[in-house]
Amino acid sequence: MFKVQKSRIAVVIGRNGETKEEIEGVLGVKIDLNSKTGDCEIIPDIESPKYTPLNVLTAQKIVSAINRGFNPKKAMILTEETYDLEIFNLLSILGKSEKRIKRMKGRVIGRNGEMRRAIEKYAESFISVFGKTISIISEYENLQIARKAVSMLLNGIPHHTVMKYLENKYNEKKKEEFRQMYKPEF
Repeated sequence: MFKVQKSRIAVVIGRNGETKEEIEGVLGVKIDLNSKTGDCEIIPDIESPKYTPLNVLTAQKIVSAINRGFNPKKAMILTEETYDLEIFNLLSILGKSEKRIKRMKGRVIGRNGEMRRAIEKYAESFISVFGKTISIISEYENLQIARKAVSMLLNGIPHHTVMKYLENKYNEKKKEEFRQMYKPEF
């Protein structure tokens, strides 16, 4: 059992309950969400043909992602086994200073959202800066790159250095994909 923020309850439920029904249908679980308190419990629906024991955890990740500011369509990508969710809790990393948290969120977003877009493009991931958290949805390999880029920004490393790191990792990955594609067979 966990809490969904009051401002995100409607997003988890969706218009006419569509989002909640989609999660339940795809994963074979039941979502018990109290719309007044935000208490959320995910119950396995053992009768469902789509149910597997891991689906409860996947549903929790999806609801957590929506709760952390992600669009439900982006959160649904977590149904694929290769994708994962990472949440940076800025309170535990930076302390309680509102000014510091606001400044670090601004560093991760960058001027006009440039830094966030760069991390999303080069690390092939989705980023949400919401409340006192920064969340990343990505494939595991790319998650390492995005996590490192966000950590670098939170540690005060200049934007151009982080950008260079992201570009180098992206180019290495593309070269490796190219090598695999055109590997000669003897």
